[in-house]
Amino acid sequence: MLRLLFCVGMFLLCAGAGAQAPAVATEAISQGAGAAGKIELAEGTHSVLDRSRQVRTLAVGDLVFEGEVLTTGKDGELHLNMEDGGFIALRPNTRLQIVAFRALGQNDDKSVFKLFQGAFRSVTGWIGKYNPKSYEVRTPTATIGVRGTDHEPLVIPQGSSEGEAGTYDKVNAGGTFIQTRHGRIDVAVNQAVFAGWRGKPAPRLLRDIPAFYRPTRNEHLLAVRHEAVQKILEQRRDARRKVFEERRSLLERQKLERKRARDELNMRREKDRFQQREERGRQWQEQRQRAQSERRLHGRDGGAGQATRVDGQRARGQPEGARPHRGAEPGRHGRGDR
Repeated sequence: MLRLLFCVGMFLLCAGAGAQAPAVATEAISQGAGAAGKIELAEGTHSVLDRSRQVRTLAVGDLVFEGEVLTTGKDGELHLNMEDGGFIALRPNTRLQIVAFRALGQNDDKSVFKLFQGAFRSVTGWIGKYNPKSYEVRTPTATIGVRGTDHEPLVIPQGSSEGEAGTYDKVNAGGTFIQTRHGRIDVAVNQAVFAGWRGKPAPRLLRDIPAFYRPTRNEHLLAVRHEAVQKILEQRRDARRKVFEERRSLLERQKLERKRARDELNMRREKDRFQQREERGRQWQEQRQRAQSERRLHGRDGGAGQATRVDGQRARGQPEGARPHRGAEPGRHGRGDR
């Protein structure tokens, strides 16, 4: 019985391990093991700070993940192919955090970035196109939203000589909006907007594109990116959704298999417990019958012994139940002598 339970337990263990491996493998295929994007270009000084506060450098093909902070030096530039089909190019002297990222082709996909300083160019993927309310760029002074866009958020820190400190956004295609506690304004193609640090001003459109929006040495790689992304966006989203649905179906089947195995094990255990109770009941009944038989046997032996003692007394001339003779009583003997 113990061997049977051991075998069933090992079956469940192996089933669980086998179920986990395909799920992890499918997760790695569908999300790049939880990745937000893959490095397509890495030049100059750059690094990434992961969630465990460890710093590493990046190379082409490396993955970046939700929660990580990307930094470029004065000569650094990073291009990322995002998991939702979008594209991001970090300019020099930029610090950007991927706050949240989920790209499974579902309605709850989201993309949230935090720009501390510097600039990046973002060609939004299917999140910006189909889930625009779930895409945002947060800065120290504002929040930027999109409507299927190619745009360039930029943050000038306080004390910088590059320009007035605050948040800027330039739109190359589509449209954005910028919002603070004091107002919101929409931004169209070839427009730039500004939300400052000081006072309580509402965001305002700028008359001209600021001069600090300068192209980088790899700008030619970005010029046609918006059109290229749009061509494959629907296809990539459908493929991702299909993988996600297959993974979910696989997990459901594995869940049912584990439940079936647990139910089978519980049934076997219950059957074993029932058999053990039956066995204990039989053993108790046998012990009771043996005890009764022994009591009856001892009772018969006791009666035979009593009859033997009575027969012996009669043979010696003593009445039944009389005590054996032990001599004359002292009192009577004395009176006879006198």
